[in-house]
Amino acid sequence: MRPMPILCAILMFAATPALAQVTLDLHALQALPDHPPAHQAQRPVMTVAPRMPAPPAPVLAIGSATPAPAAASVSASAKPPAAAPAAPPALPQTEPQTATLAPIVPPPATVPPPPPPVSDQAATTATATHAGLRLNFAPGQSELSPDSSASLKQLATATPTGDTTTFNVLAYAPGAPDDPSTARRVSLARAMAVRGALVADGVASARIFVRALGAQYGAGPPDRVDIDVTGEPAPK
Repeated sequence: MRPMPILCAILMFAATPALAQVTLDLHALQALPDHPPAHQAQRPVMTVAPRMPAPPAPVLAIGSATPAPAAASVSASAKPPAAAPAAPPALPQTEPQTATLAPIVPPPATVPPPPPPVSDQAATTATATHAGLRLNFAPGQSELSPDSSASLKQLATATPTGDTTTFNVLAYAPGAPDDPSTARRVSLARAMAVRGALVADGVASARIFVRALGAQYGAGPPDRVDIDVTGEPAPK
């Protein structure tokens, strides 16, 4: 209560030597109110939680820079067991079956050429020239007669073939000025018939050169094929 601090202060002041006399009225002290005024109300008391003690510092192991674990160390027996090595694969007890395949027969190196178009109804004739052979065809025909086919075979077998020997086949056929394709088509059919006969008689196809000239027959017969043999004979 408030009167007690004031009383103590008065007694302490009375004990000190003073030059004047002080009179204390106890009845005035008792008349003071027991509770302080409203503007001097007590302040709220702050409650402080007690401070928890700090955990102990970790103990460093000797010879190691890392702190020792606070928990109990796990014994070596607590480690999981190592996995057992995998067993090697088992080998088959019986011999595996093998498939038997038939051997593949390679095709022949050279395919025989198709036979030349030879017809008994063809009116083709053969005449020897200084360069080789000339075949005269009937108008509109492109097949070889048996006699003309035999003449081509004689030419192929009698000509000595060397490295520069060539057979130049020049085929012609007449045609209308407004329809040049028909003459060219007929001359090409005649040239291919002569080429097929020469290949069948043993002449290499790489040595035969074919030209279908159509209506460009010049001064000779319009329905003809000229075979010119060029090159040197093979050395003996």
